Amino acid sequence: MAYNISINGVDRTADVLTKSIKIEDAINDKVNTCTFVLDDVHGTGAPGSEQEVIITDDDDTIQIGGYIIDIEYQNKVKGGGAVRYGISCVDYVRLLDRNLVHKSYLAQTDEQIIDNIVDTYCLGAGITTTNVVSGITIDKISFNYIQPSRALTKLATLSGQSWYIDYEKDIHYFPLTTNAAPFNITSSSNEYWGLSLGKDGSQIKNRVYVRGGTKLSDPTTHTQKGDGTKRIFVLPDKPHDVTVQVDHGSGFVTETMGIKNVDTSGFDWYLNFQEKYIEQDAGGAVLTTAHSLKLTYTYDIPILVAIEDTASILANGQREFVIFDKSITTTQGARDRATAELTDYSDRVVEGSFKTWTKGFRSGQYININLSDYGVNDNYMIQKVVAKGMGAGVFEYTISIASVKTLGIIKFLIGLLENNQRLVELDDNEVVDELYNVTDSLLSDSIVDSLTIDSAGPYSTWCTDSLESSPITRARWSLFQWG
Repeated sequence: MAYNISINGVDRTADVLTKSIKIEDAINDKVNTCTFVLDDVHGTGAPGSEQEVIITDDDDTIQIGGYIIDIEYQNKVKGGGAVRYGISCVDYVRLLDRNLVHKSYLAQTDEQIIDNIVDTYCLGAGITTTNVVSGITIDKISFNYIQPSRALTKLATLSGQSWYIDYEKDIHYFPLTTNAAPFNITSSSNEYWGLSLGKDGSQIKNRVYVRGGTKLSDPTTHTQKGDGTKRIFVLPDKPHDVTVQVDHGSGFVTETMGIKNVDTSGFDWYLNFQEKYIEQDAGGAVLTTAHSLKLTYTYDIPILVAIEDTASILANGQREFVIFDKSITTTQGARDRATAELTDYSDRVVEGSFKTWTKGFRSGQYININLSDYGVNDNYMIQKVVAKGMGAGVFEYTISIASVKTLGIIKFLIGLLENNQRLVELDDNEVVDELYNVTDSLLSDSIVDSLTIDSAGPYSTWCTDSLESSPITRARWSLFQWG
């Protein structure tokens, strides 16, 4: 055998039907998968869900590593024999996504953010970030209860990077040009066959609008005069950080302000944020035409940018596209997002595939194709690698390529989920109310031994059992543990 299949640390190579092995490595948004058929020839027993699967080739290169997610119990082979199982696995993204990310980051590089996500939400999983390459500094980004893999995809989209987790459980995060395929395709290449290419202009985007969330304006001042009767003064904007000053004839003096319908007394003025007005307390002296009210405040400015690719517009005509993302809270962040979209979609999409016996291909790599007959000479991204067992340890690889990341149904569905999530206004500073089921095993013996119970003090803890002569006596060890 020129390959090895380990399940839960046990060598099951001899039990697996060679030609049943199929490994799919898809770019970024999708987990990599593996399926195969196993006959329990040696009576080792049925594999179990969540057991680790590692497939290596003849030079110990890992073809895939991950976990069993589905076991199909099939009929025995003809004439009796061993029990047959259909096994489905996913890669180590499953290990990455055990917790949800709910955190905001300010003025940090994407590398720093990834390191913190792994340290915070993947602790104990054995995941490393050795091959994370810093791309950009991000002013602000928030993740509201999403899986770490989706957080990494969001970062990669924003920075124009690619990412994957390899079969040594290390995260790779990198610019396209740093991850080349095993070979390029030219008219003299002989390492591939069955090449097909197609050009699609339906997805061209060369002028991109990004409507983000909002940011606060610089402080502004709004002044109104009284009229001898009114106590309510309407503002042109919904204000933040409001300061109230009143000139009763001898210069502006700062007065106090409470919240309308929350504070009922004790303030000179009351702010109604939603209705954009402040109201004078009923006990205050009504402002006359000789008196002035001055408000200093900031207000929400919607973030909207537009960036275009002039060369693409001249070549293909103007094709506009808009992105709505309320999580973008800076103008530069919106520009970065629009630029990333232009980088991917400003030209015609070239898609295709080819086959090869050469191993080492994986999604996210770039490959240069220079074929004058096809009219192409550029770098393309590998979207998917499908490895199919052919017997005797030989794999045939089908490589799918594209000039950009195409919008598949999975990305479309994820987009719908994110849009629905945005219908709920989540505060970046909110705290989740977590309920833990505490068990005795959480308290180690060393901790127990170090505890001292004061059986006579004001916080004493009492217990009873059959060894006690009276209902309430003293605290004793060996009955239970204290937490």
